Amino acid sequence: MKKAVTLVEVIAGAMILSVTFAGLFAAFISVRKYVNRANKRLIAANLVTQQMNDLYRAVREDTWDSGALQLGSTNLSWYIIDGYTYQDAGLPNERIVTPVGDYRRVRVKINYP
Repeated sequence: MKKAVTLVEVIAGAMILSVTFAGLFAAFISVRKYVNRANKRLIAANLVTQQMNDLYRAVREDTWDSGALQLGSTNLSWYIIDGYTYQDAGLPNERIVTPVGDYRRVRVKINYP
C-alpha cells in the first residue's frame, strides 16, 4: 500500500520553506546594510588620517599662524586616498583649528552620504 502526500502536507511544507527563506533573506539584507555602513566609516577614518598626516607635515614654527594650522575653520571639498579622489557630494567637510594654551586642537569633520 502506497502512501500519498496530501495537499495539506504540501502547503504546510511550502509555508515552512517560505518562512525559512524569508528569514535568511532578511539576515542577508541586514548584513549588507551593516557592511555598507562600515565601508563608509572606514572611508571617513581614512580621510581623517590623511588630513592629520598632511597637518603633521605642515607643523613648523614659521607657518604656525599662517599655514594649515591657522586658527579657524577650513572647508575641505576633496580628498585622495590610495589614488582615489573622493568628492563630498556637496556636503560640508571641514577642519577646525582652535587654540588650547600654546597648542592647537584640530578637529576634522567628515560628512558622507
